[in-house]
Amino acid sequence: MNEQRTQQSGSWRVPAYRPGDDEMWDKLGSGWSAIDGVRDGIRLYVQWDDERPAVTGLCLTGAVTAEALRSIPMGRLENLPAALQQAKTSDEFFAELVPLRRVKGEEPDEFADRVALYYRMFAATTDKPTKAIAEHADVPLGTVRSWIREARLRGKLPPGTRGKAG
Repeated sequence: MNEQRTQQSGSWRVPAYRPGDDEMWDKLGSGWSAIDGVRDGIRLYVQWDDERPAVTGLCLTGAVTAEALRSIPMGRLENLPAALQQAKTSDEFFAELVPLRRVKGEEPDEFADRVALYYRMFAATTDKPTKAIAEHADVPLGTVRSWIREARLRGKLPPGTRGKAG
């Protein structure tokens, strides 16, 4: 996950690891990534599962309170590596992304895979991925909700939590 340059996803910054620049990061090791901008005054250090979108380690520095912990959008955090795989800004990436649509003759599982991919990409950059997909695809919000429900039923996305992206 650690790249040679600073990357961004929305207002979040993922700086490049430089040994000696950050004492906490040096203690955690280069397998971790730092994230700035999730919450003012707090730097997150995150370690991800290489096989699936899951956070396997989380360390915070700064004013760590119950409120601060609750404010961390874990769904977006889990999906951040997928968003950062692109070397473009999120605006450039989404401008080039083909709007999500069912393709005639496409197998339902294939479409559910694409819905899950789009959902993860949008969830990594916004707290409202369903709305963002609907706007990007120029389809009603209810249509996208049904696509996501179908993807969840097919096991392409984990069960949802009301009000939480991811």
